[in-house]
Amino acid sequence: MGPLRGDKGRRVKRERGDRRRCGLREVQVSVTQLGLGYESEETLVFRYCSGRCLRHRRTYDLALDSIQSAGLLKEPAPHVPCCRPLHYEEDFSFLGNNNQYYTIPELSAQDCGCV
Repeated sequence: MGPLRGDKGRRVKRERGDRRRCGLREVQVSVTQLGLGYESEETLVFRYCSGRCLRHRRTYDLALDSIQSAGLLKEPAPHVPCCRPLHYEEDFSFLGNNNQYYTIPELSAQDCGCV
């Protein structure tokens, strides 16, 4: 009974860790909720990138962190990789409330990575 409980606990921890790692997430929204100035009640599945990228830190990131901590930079510079889209889905087309068609390029993420 002990080993089963331990294996299950490790599996749950790994699943939680996967959600925190950089990856593709999605939410259903209306075109109006995108906040891009279009008025339409048409809905879409908006895919976005979210999560941590700490394991992807490179030598550059470590050196910049050290130089910044020493107060050698005139302005702050980000030194942690960011979870961002690497590719986007096809352009999104929809009918606006004014009966006109619109197309939005590079709206929804297709896959994510640490950059």
